Amino acid sequence: MDKRNLHYLKAFGFEYIEEIKDIERLNLSFKQLQNAVKKCTLCNFSKLRKHSLMEKEVKKAKILIFQNYADKEENESGKLFASKLKQDFLHNFQEILNLKEEEIYFSYMLKCFSNFKFDENAVKFCLPYFYNELEIINPKMIFCLGEEAFLSLGFENFKVHIGQWIRFNRYFIMPHYDLNYLSKNPSLYANFIEDIKKIKGCL
Repeated sequence: MDKRNLHYLKAFGFEYIEEIKDIERLNLSFKQLQNAVKKCTLCNFSKLRKHSLMEKEVKKAKILIFQNYADKEENESGKLFASKLKQDFLHNFQEILNLKEEEIYFSYMLKCFSNFKFDENAVKFCLPYFYNELEIINPKMIFCLGEEAFLSLGFENFKVHIGQWIRFNRYFIMPHYDLNYLSKNPSLYANFIEDIKKIKGCL
C-alpha cells in the first residue's frame, strides 16, 4: 500500500498506525517450506496433524488472510477453508472485494490442528514458517482474523486496533475478530463487513 492510498484512507476518517517489528525469517523455497511444515515435530500439535495446513502452491495474491486456528474439517481433508463457516465467509469476501480465489492466500498462526488450543511454544515454532510464506507471497496487505493471531505478531491492544491499518514492516495489516467469534456474536458482523469494504479502495 503506497502513501497515496493511505492519504485516501485518512480522507475518509480511516486512521492507520505504523509499527516496525523484528521478525525471525527462514530462507526456504515454497516447496522446501511445505516439506518442513509437513515433517515438523517441534510441538505436540504435530501428533494431531492429519494434513499440514498450508496452501498447495504459490499464488499472486493481493491479500493474505492470517488466522488463529484451523478447523477439524481442514485437518481431515487437507483443504484450507473447508468448513461451511469459512466457505460462507470466503464467498462474501470475494464478492465484496471482487477477488478471485487465487488472489487470496490463506495462512494459519499454527500449521497443525490444535483443537483451538493456544500454546506459546507452538506459536514460537510456527511463526518463522509464516514469515517465510509472507516473504514468498508478498501480498499487498494482511487481513488478520483473531486476537491470538494478532498478538502472536508482537502487537498489543487487539480491540483498540480492530479495523485499523497498521504498518507491519513493508506490509500493512488490519486485525479483526476471527470467524468463530463472529458466529457467536452476530451483532458484530455488520461492522466486520463495513471494514472489509474499506479494503477495496486499497487493492
